[in-house]
Amino acid sequence: MSRKKRLLRAGCITLLLLAFIGYFTFSTLLFSPLEGRFKADIAGLIPRDVDVYVARAELGSAFRRFPRLAIEDDVADNAAVRTFFDSPEWAELDQQNRISEQLAELEAELAKVPLGLDVFDVAGGEDLAVAADFAGRRAEDSDWAVYTRVSFWGKAAVSMLRYPGVLGLSNQGIQVASANGVVTLSGRGLQKPIHITRINDVVVAGVSKRLVEAAVELEQSRSENSLLLAAPYNDSILSVDRDERERDFEVQIDIAGMRQKWGMTKPLLDPKSQRFAPAFLARLLPVDAVRRVLGVIDFDEGLDIDLTGNLSSENMTAGQERVLRAKGFDHDEVYEVARYAPEDSTLFVYVRGPISTIVQMFYDSLEPAAQANLLDVLRKLDFSSAQDFIEYLDEATADRLAFIARPNDWGYETDMEPDPETGEMVYMGPPNDGQPVFAWAVIAWVSDEAKIIDLREMIAGVGPEIGMQGRKQGDRGYYSKPIGGGLSVKEFWSPFIPGTGHIASLVYDDNILISNRYALIDAMVTNSVSRGSNVPRLSDRADFQALLNDSLPSADLLAWMDPGSGADLISEQLQGGARNRITSAIDYRTKRAEVERDVLQRVFEGRSRDRLTADDAQRLDGIVDDQLRAYTDEVVEQNLPREIQKASRLATYLRAVSAGLTMIRFTERQFELSSRFVTPYSSN
Repeated sequence: MSRKKRLLRAGCITLLLLAFIGYFTFSTLLFSPLEGRFKADIAGLIPRDVDVYVARAELGSAFRRFPRLAIEDDVADNAAVRTFFDSPEWAELDQQNRISEQLAELEAELAKVPLGLDVFDVAGGEDLAVAADFAGRRAEDSDWAVYTRVSFWGKAAVSMLRYPGVLGLSNQGIQVASANGVVTLSGRGLQKPIHITRINDVVVAGVSKRLVEAAVELEQSRSENSLLLAAPYNDSILSVDRDERERDFEVQIDIAGMRQKWGMTKPLLDPKSQRFAPAFLARLLPVDAVRRVLGVIDFDEGLDIDLTGNLSSENMTAGQERVLRAKGFDHDEVYEVARYAPEDSTLFVYVRGPISTIVQMFYDSLEPAAQANLLDVLRKLDFSSAQDFIEYLDEATADRLAFIARPNDWGYETDMEPDPETGEMVYMGPPNDGQPVFAWAVIAWVSDEAKIIDLREMIAGVGPEIGMQGRKQGDRGYYSKPIGGGLSVKEFWSPFIPGTGHIASLVYDDNILISNRYALIDAMVTNSVSRGSNVPRLSDRADFQALLNDSLPSADLLAWMDPGSGADLISEQLQGGARNRITSAIDYRTKRAEVERDVLQRVFEGRSRDRLTADDAQRLDGIVDDQLRAYTDEVVEQNLPREIQKASRLATYLRAVSAGLTMIRFTERQFELSSRFVTPYSSN
C-alpha cells in the first residue's frame, strides 16, 4: 500500500472516529441529532380540563420576517387599514402602549442574533399553542404554558439549560433546578419561576408547573386524557372544514370558570341596560348560560368563526328556554324568505321562535317612558295591558319573523300631485322631517288573518288620538296607496315617525308586511313574484349564497349584513347627531355654577344669589343662559370637525366589510355558531 493511500485511510478512520465521538458527546450532553418528531398534534400534550387553549399551525407563514406580518403587503393599499393607521385612535393607542417603539426595539435586538438566524430558524415556525388555568382575580394572574415545535437550534438552546454555568445564568442572578425532565428557572428578573421541558421537537415552557409536568406525563401515556382525545375537541374543532392555508386558530375557553374565578358577577349583556339593543339581546340570547366554548377562527382573506358551546339551563330564563325549544330552519327556508329582501339590504334577520315571547322581550327592553307611551296607545285600542296585546298577537301570528333594512333612497314621485291653483307638482305625501333613516320592514307569518285586519282597523279608528295626522284638517291619517300587481298598502301617517312620516302595511299571502316606507313593500312583493337570476333580491346574490352554503345546515337565528351598503347613511346619521353627542358630554351643572359665580362677581359686585332682588335674579339667569349658549356653541364648533371625521372613518371601515352572515343553532344544552365575513385584504 502506497504512503498516500495509508495517509488517506488513516484520515478517513480519524474522521469517522471524530464523527462518532462528536455524535456520542453531542447526544450525551445535549440530544440525539437523529431524534424524531413528536408524532401527535401538540394538543396531545395539553390536559383536557385546561381553562384556555389557543393554537395555530404553520406560525411561520404568518410572518414575512418576524415580527413583520406576511399580510402587511396585502393590506398596505386597503383604504380601511390606511385610514385606521392615520387616525387619532391609532395614534393614542400607539402612544399609550409604545407599540411602534417596542416593535422597533424588538427588530433591533433580533438583528443581533448570530449567524443571521431568524426567530423561526430557532423556534421552527410551525405549531404554537398557549394553554392556561385561571388563577387569582385578573388575567395576568393566570397560570400559563406555551407549546411550540422547534428547530435543531431550538432543541440545542433548551438542552443547554442543563449547563447554566456555560450560559452564565448564575451571573445574571438566575437559579436553575432540574427534576423529572423539567428545568425550572427562578431568581432575579423573573416574577414567577419558569418551568421548561422538551418532548422531541416540542418545547413546553410556562409559569404553570402543572401544565409543564402534565406534558411529560401525557407523552408517556400516549396522550390519554389529553385535549386531543377529548370528544368536544374532536366534535367542535377537528370536525370543522379547515383552511388549507392554515391561517386558522383553534380556541377553547371555560367561560363559567373565568367568570367565577375573576368575580365577574355582572351579566355579560345587561337586561337592565338603558340602551335598547343590549337589553333586548340579553333577553333573547342565553349569553350568561354559556359555560365552555370551543371552535376555530380563520383569517383567510376574511373572517370565519365556527364555535360550539355548552349551556347551563339554570342560568336561562323561561323565555329563553321557550325560544330554544322552537323549531329551526334549513337553507331552503332561508332562500324562500330572502326572496323578499332587496339585494342591497344592509341587514336581513330571520328567526324562528314564539312571537309572543319575542315581543314580550321587546317590550321589556324599552325604556320606562317608551313602555308608558306604548301602553297608553294599547289602552286606546281597548287592550287592558301589554300582556293582553301580546296574547292577541300570539293568536294571530305564527312562529316566524324576518326583518329587513336598507337605505331609504327611493324618490317621492308617487307622492307628487299638481297644485289645484298653480298646476305645479307639489309634495302631497306624508309628513317628512327629512331625517336620514333606513327603510325597514318586518315580515310576520299570519295564522289568523281576520285578527290582523281587525287590529289594523282598530288602529285606524283611533288615529288622531295616537298622533296620526292626514294631509287635510280632520283626516284620520289612514290611506290606501296602490302598488304593483293591483295591490294596495295601508298607510298610517304621523309626523312622529322619523324620516318617512308613515307606516305601511300589506297582508300578502301568508304574511303581513310592515314598513316605514311603502316603496320597500312594493320592492319586496315584486322580488317575491319575479322569476330569473337577474332579479335584484338578496337570495340571488352570489356572496349570500356562498356564505350561506358554507354555514350551518340549519339554525334558529340568521343575520346577514352588508355594512358597505349602509355606510354613507350611518355616517350621515352620525354627523347629524354630532351636536347632541358633544353637548351630552358637557357637565352643565358644574359649568352653570362656574359661570354664575363669575357673573355674580363681575356684574353684581360679588353678592350671593340669596341677596339679589327678584329682578336681579331674573337678570342673572338670563346672562348665565346667554353665556352657556355661547359656551355650548364654542364647544360644538371646536369638536364638530372631530366628530365628522370620526363618522367618515367609520364609513370607511364599514365599506371594507362587503358581506357577513351569522347563524346560530340552539339545543337545550348546547349552541353552535358560524360567522362568515368577506373582507378582501387587497380591496380599496
